[in-house]
Amino acid sequence: MHTVLGPRPAAIARELTKRYEEVRRGTLEELARHYDESGPPLGEVVIVVGPPDSDPVTEDADIDILLQGAMTSMSLRDAAATVAEATGRPRREIYARALALGAED
Repeated sequence: MHTVLGPRPAAIARELTKRYEEVRRGTLEELARHYDESGPPLGEVVIVVGPPDSDPVTEDADIDILLQGAMTSMSLRDAAATVAEATGRPRREIYARALALGAED
C-alpha cells in the first residue's frame, strides 16, 4: 500500500469487539515494517488508510514509480485508477501513462 498510495497515516485493527482487540497506528511504511519484523497479525483484520498529503504527486517520474509499483499486484486498469485517485490527476491521463509503461516492458 505504501508503494502505491505513498506516505499516509493508517491503522490496523484486529479482533474488534473481542477479548484480544488490538489497534496499531502509524504510517503505512511503519506498519509494514512492524509486521515484517513481528509476523502477520492473527485473526480478523481491518485496515484503515488516511487521506493523502495536501501536496499531491505531480512529477511524471513519481507517477511512473507509483504505477510500476501498483502494476506488480494489480491489473493495468486498477493500477491506473488507484494512482489517479492517490495523486488527484485525471484517470485518463494516468491510464495513458500506464499503457505507455506497459509497452516499454
